[in-house]
Amino acid sequence: MTTIYLLDDHPLVIEALRAMIGQANDLSVIGSSTSGVDAMAEIPELAPDIVVADLGMPELPGEEVIRWLRSTHPDIAIIVLTARRNLATLRPLVDGGVLGVIGKTAVSGELLNCIRTVAAGEVFLEIENSPNDTGDGATVDALSNRELEVLQMVARGLSGKQIAAQLGIAAKTAETHKARGLAKLGLFSRSDIFQFAHREGWLDNN
Repeated sequence: MTTIYLLDDHPLVIEALRAMIGQANDLSVIGSSTSGVDAMAEIPELAPDIVVADLGMPELPGEEVIRWLRSTHPDIAIIVLTARRNLATLRPLVDGGVLGVIGKTAVSGELLNCIRTVAAGEVFLEIENSPNDTGDGATVDALSNRELEVLQMVARGLSGKQIAAQLGIAAKTAETHKARGLAKLGLFSRSDIFQFAHREGWLDNN
């Protein structure tokens, strides 16, 4: 069961999200708040798998809550719920480790797909890319050494379990490095990874 915490300043939005997520047997909302301050007090105690957070909070911006989550609870995955879906605007959050971005007008199926994708350690970015925001202009400079290492292994066809075994890390940790690396590079599919790897010369000796 994947557990979820909801953060939005509109109670009706939270009710709608609860209703959508309540349709799924594998997902459970274990807490919610209309206040970023309250969320920061409740999340450590509830320890959800995923936090779905709005950015437009009046008391404490959603970006601040997200930065706090990334620094204090890195194992909690974050999905941003927003009307601003331009990658240039969201790039700092994506670079900071947000795995999911979905619009506030998303229908039930899209939201559930986003949550399940992120729960699996994958990236789900429902964004509006400009030509300069795609992987065609991405570089490896934004990646950590471990993210680069994991993506190179993914490009060679290794599974998450194989990568974890070779690096001596947990499979979930390997998937997290993969997801964050893909998000930073603006890559959204296995085909994108292979194309990027070929361009970077990662496969030249294989």
